Amino acid sequence: MLVRSVSLIVAAALSLVPTGAFELLRAPSRIEFFVQDNRGGFTGVVHDVSASATVREQGDSFAGDIQVQIDARTITTGIGLRDRQMRRDFLETDTFPFITFRGSVAPTDRIGALPFRALLKGMLTIKQVTQQVEIPVRITALRDSYLAEGQVTIRLSEFKIPIPRLLIFVAEDPVTITLKVRFGQK
Repeated sequence: MLVRSVSLIVAAALSLVPTGAFELLRAPSRIEFFVQDNRGGFTGVVHDVSASATVREQGDSFAGDIQVQIDARTITTGIGLRDRQMRRDFLETDTFPFITFRGSVAPTDRIGALPFRALLKGMLTIKQVTQQVEIPVRITALRDSYLAEGQVTIRLSEFKIPIPRLLIFVAEDPVTITLKVRFGQK
């Protein structure tokens, strides 16, 4: 009787997780980065991002495959001079216009309650340098969409990006990326 009850609970939890193909909904989604510097730091925003996800049941859980493409030419910090220098000297967007991520996501918790924790793992490519990253995320599954929030810190030097400096301004190597995204069913 206990085994059957547990099976019913797992089946009910999985029915809360929509499966199939999903795409990033741009309007409610936001990807930001924060760079600490000797003057307090600054925040930047990613404006042009496209992403898709495929979610499938996997045993008594689920798994998803994620693909993301960011147009690095549209990243802004609110200061035109800094944005132009960032694109020209650090991201070299004339040569490397896109930042990409390909990976997978799987729950790290049981899916009995919402939201649940998961781990997004994959390969991040900036300027043709690819590094593995892991992003802990909190996911809320809705009837036909997902909300995901997470944060990861990367190092500029690992992607062969020079540490930004201008006059008295000196940035630090770590950059914190914050995701608040929504995927809707295709």
